[in-house]
Amino acid sequence: MSSSDPVAEPGLMEVIAPKLVRCRIREFHEDDLEACLDIHRSNEPDYLEPGGIHGFVEFLARGTSYYLVIEHDGKIIACGGLELAGDSGHATLVYGLVHRQFHGRGFGTTLLAARLSLLEHEGDAVPVWVSTSLAAVSFFGRFGFTLHSVTPDPVGPERDQGLFWLKVTPDEIESIRAGLDHRDIQIELNPPAEDSAVEPEA
Repeated sequence: MSSSDPVAEPGLMEVIAPKLVRCRIREFHEDDLEACLDIHRSNEPDYLEPGGIHGFVEFLARGTSYYLVIEHDGKIIACGGLELAGDSGHATLVYGLVHRQFHGRGFGTTLLAARLSLLEHEGDAVPVWVSTSLAAVSFFGRFGFTLHSVTPDPVGPERDQGLFWLKVTPDEIESIRAGLDHRDIQIELNPPAEDSAVEPEA
């Protein structure tokens, strides 16, 4: 191949695989609330507004399609959700947080992979959206997410929010599932009877 030949971009799983961390991943339970709030607080004020924790509590009380927690050495160190938008065919990543002490160790990538593995497809690609701080451009950009729009924050540009999106193909979803399974990273989902909204302040 000559130097002028185009270089193929790595596939989604090729980017994810080197950063996967073996850990326990399961759905959120009411008893996990304080641990998740501690994760939120650990990212204040550099990454999250302190006042935003109230919205986080309300979100956990309301519930979503899936909200996962990651346990490492018996401690919850990351959490994040996936909202499946009914018949619209798209999904949204919500409140993906890693405890500040564990940044840069692959848990954010593992959490992202776990949520993408839960995407439902019927042979079509699934658009995945996420609204987050512009500080996350480098993280989501490495997986192919594109910045769609920016919402200015009156406090200043350092607080602006970006809306990112990525179209995930059925092959990529299956590849992520296989990759997690190969590394013995299982996702423990709650039995259907337990899938209910979390009570506030539980």
